Amino acid sequence: MEIVRTSGPLNDRARDEILFRGDLIVFSQIPALQALQGLLDRVVRQTLGDRFEDVDAHSSDFSARMAALLQRFNAMSQTRELFAHALAQSGMDVTRNFADKLFLRCVPPTEKSNAQFRGSIGYHRDTWGSNIQQQINWWTPLYPISANNTLVFYPEYWDAPVANTTAEWSFEAFREARRLARSQSADAQIGYPYAPEAKEAIDTHKGVPILIAPGDLLCFSSAHLHGSSPEPRSGYRFNLEMRSYCGSCREGDGQGVTPPENIDNAQSEPNYHWFKPLM
Repeated sequence: MEIVRTSGPLNDRARDEILFRGDLIVFSQIPALQALQGLLDRVVRQTLGDRFEDVDAHSSDFSARMAALLQRFNAMSQTRELFAHALAQSGMDVTRNFADKLFLRCVPPTEKSNAQFRGSIGYHRDTWGSNIQQQINWWTPLYPISANNTLVFYPEYWDAPVANTTAEWSFEAFREARRLARSQSADAQIGYPYAPEAKEAIDTHKGVPILIAPGDLLCFSSAHLHGSSPEPRSGYRFNLEMRSYCGSCREGDGQGVTPPENIDNAQSEPNYHWFKPLM
């Protein structure tokens, strides 16, 4: 697995040729992303406080403030617009690409974090949830990150199957569990995984942590096995993430780059309905 760092744009085909062979791309200091980071830093500190790093993540006050932060974030239309602008600055043709929601994740320095806030997550492939092999991920931190609180990749499993729960996982069951948790309290745990999970242990010591700066944009194939840094973690991690696919890469149209092979996903239908046009 190579990490390709670039300060210039790559068009959809050039980007996917790199990603679909198992390499990663880091687009350095995207102007629209820098603007978005500055905007969200103000929103985070207005909602959680200037010294949010010192707040106990187990406190009910923190949970209530995080719920308010996510509510405020989800109501801000300019966040998706700025992120789409950042994707265009990376070289994406945003008129031909589809994406899911822009998500804000908070990973606090605790053993367990609330799934309502999209906290830490174990190793997985994002294609396990969507069943879209040409899907790619976009990821950027809001604040400086460290090797023990970042995204970790397991390149040895790029072409090796991992036992998982794709055969039994249900998005509808997750949505119902999430609705129930939100109806209880801001810190209620969701009693169902929000994505299929691995059933087998892997050697986490072989993981490759990714270190990028706020304003950098990481892009990788959703077929990569990855997850949050294993315990112990230090400091809070806030990051933005989005998944996309190129319209010309849908199976059967013959115009896109050949996506990675499905080696361990038991689902039968792709969930294209999770995505909508970027522009």
